[in-house]
Amino acid sequence: MAKASGQKNKASSKSRRKTVLKNVPKPSVSIIYLLRRPEFLRTCLIIFLFLVVVSILATWSGEQIKVHDGQIATETRIKRINFQFDNAAATEAKRAEARNSSPKIYIVNSTFIERLKASLNGLPTAVSGKVTVEDVSPELVTQFNLTPESLLALQSMSKDGEPTYSWTRSVTKLIQNIQQNKPLLTSEEFQVFTTTPSSNRELFIGAGRIIRPYQADAVPLPVNAQGEPDLKIAELISSVDFPESLVPIIGARLLYNHQPSILLDVEDTQARAEAAAVAVVPVFVKHIQGEIIWRKGDSISATQYENAILEQKHFFANSTLLDRWLPRIGSIGLLAMLAVFIGAYTTSANPRVAKNPLRLFALCALMALMLGLSVIVTLQSPAFIFAAAIVPTLLVVTIISLAYGQRMGMFIAFMQCALVTMALSQSIAWFILLIAGCGMMISQISEVRQRQTLIHASGKTAITFAIGALFLGLAKVSDISIAWQLVATDSLFAGASALVVGFFVLGILPSIESVFDITTGMTLADLRDPRKPLLKQLQQLAPGTFNHSRQVADIAETATEAIGGDSLLAYVGGLYHDIGKMNKPEYFVENQTGYNRHKDLKPSMSLLVIIGHVKDGIELGKEYDLPREIIHFIEAHHGTTLVEYFYHAAQKTADETGEPINESQFRYPGPKPKTKEAAVLMIADAVESASRALPDPNPARIEALVRDLSRKRLLDHQFDECDLTFTDLAKVEDAIIARLNSIYHTRIKYPEEYKPVATDSEVIEAEEVGDIAG
Repeated sequence: MAKASGQKNKASSKSRRKTVLKNVPKPSVSIIYLLRRPEFLRTCLIIFLFLVVVSILATWSGEQIKVHDGQIATETRIKRINFQFDNAAATEAKRAEARNSSPKIYIVNSTFIERLKASLNGLPTAVSGKVTVEDVSPELVTQFNLTPESLLALQSMSKDGEPTYSWTRSVTKLIQNIQQNKPLLTSEEFQVFTTTPSSNRELFIGAGRIIRPYQADAVPLPVNAQGEPDLKIAELISSVDFPESLVPIIGARLLYNHQPSILLDVEDTQARAEAAAVAVVPVFVKHIQGEIIWRKGDSISATQYENAILEQKHFFANSTLLDRWLPRIGSIGLLAMLAVFIGAYTTSANPRVAKNPLRLFALCALMALMLGLSVIVTLQSPAFIFAAAIVPTLLVVTIISLAYGQRMGMFIAFMQCALVTMALSQSIAWFILLIAGCGMMISQISEVRQRQTLIHASGKTAITFAIGALFLGLAKVSDISIAWQLVATDSLFAGASALVVGFFVLGILPSIESVFDITTGMTLADLRDPRKPLLKQLQQLAPGTFNHSRQVADIAETATEAIGGDSLLAYVGGLYHDIGKMNKPEYFVENQTGYNRHKDLKPSMSLLVIIGHVKDGIELGKEYDLPREIIHFIEAHHGTTLVEYFYHAAQKTADETGEPINESQFRYPGPKPKTKEAAVLMIADAVESASRALPDPNPARIEALVRDLSRKRLLDHQFDECDLTFTDLAKVEDAIIARLNSIYHTRIKYPEEYKPVATDSEVIEAEEVGDIAG
């Protein structure tokens, strides 16, 4: 019966729970609601711009040939379309051959021939009856080199003052010979004439008559025109039946003007040569779709590389719009998925990015810029593809890890490695190599407190990349015996690239902190040095506050470690949180030596002094260029809490005078803590101040004090703006209690040292007195 009743109650309880859940309004997020949110629109705009830039880079890079001659091919490449192209070199060679084969056109040197003919035909008449050379015209003597003997012989070549038939016949034969069969040529023209086949020579003899092919036995003119005729000239003259005694004077006349009997018609010859070259049909080289340009494992030659360039050019020039854009649309779609994922994750997983769109813009701009650098370097120098891929990618990952933590760094590593692998058209093996190296770097820079941290991290990353590149080469190359040098070189480049990034980041670390508004462990480690100017002043002007700050820093560090926060940040924040007390150190209880100055002041005036140390601290922090994160500890270590000591004093006075008081006037101006570390410091500061006022700080009193102060700030909504959970708060309380117990450890009480145990009211009083400490 009891069992049945229990089941009935259980069923009714479930029913009531369902009814309550139905009545609870469920949060709904509509598209219209999102579109009305400015931050959502800004995020969408940034992601869209990022997608545009990355898509342009990736698609453009994917369509380029990223190899070089001499490289070992890692995949087979084929021709995607049928195409042909004009082989300019072969065509030009054929045209040159056509020009050379074009006939050389010769014409008769008419002026020279006519003058020579007239001179020879008129010579017997001109010397007829002349007895001595002096009786002959000096011009004729010079032209024919007349001597008394030759003049005498010439007398027989005329009859009644006219040339004889034999003379006229010989002159006609001579003129005909030097025009056609045995032309006179200069030495230069003779060389060209004799080396040109007769089939490539033509002689135009006038009246539209052409001798083709022009076969002739040319006679070269001697270089010295004033000398005796050479043997060939003499033979030419003798062959036309001139008497041997007259051969010298005829030869002298032929050589007198030193002119060829035929001339090369340069203009006509060049015109015909060009016409023949133009008539040559261009040589086309045909390429068939499916032909292999190179095979996997081949050493790419210059010819294969040129064929790949030609194939790429003709593919984009002759392929259809669909063939060109389908791969691009596919790439853009994949990139859009990545871009949306990047925007969604970064804004949801990192509040700093979600609250400030400029951070998302800087992150996307950095990724796009480094991707562009990888693409450009690879296309300009494919041999340096390892450096081009590793250096920018590792730089992005390192900067993001330092700025936003390891989790965000690992996420960006996956995204950037995917983008680079896709843009450079590489295989999944490349992605594995990049993500392994980036993962090694991220794992080593969880907290950068010393320069050696980055150097050691880059060294280990370099080893990872070098080994990974070696394995990648072994996986890609089919015959290691011919490519071992290339694999070894790539491995060295990969390792050296990682080292370069480590030292480069070390050099630009201050700039990274400035641009991304972050504080690295190296800066924090430097700030914790008690020799820093601000801490030295605090120690000199307010030694009590300095000791209090050190205690708070120790407590905050321990408590922050308990919840997995940045303990170094909490420690440094604790050291600097009360620097504003240096302006009026004597008004704070830890610096007083017996006399309390607040006894002479009204509660409202004391309140101004106590609260003023926050504003003074912020001004000092900005003056000394403290990081923004440290200044937040200064401004938020009291949040908007109530200064209970002076509030109660003012309330007591108001009860006597009947004047109302406003509680908000007795609260710190804030802001409230925005980080876990700042929230922990708030609790540590309050607890440390109050614990010093406890008359008997035993474990029970300490625990009660810590729990009470922590709950008060929780109920006062001081932790509403940070991500401190109830579980975290419990861990913080336990850690602070353990730390205070180690400070105020129990001692053996001797009879003369006996003191009465403090009451609960004394705990409350200690909390209020802690307010005077600020």
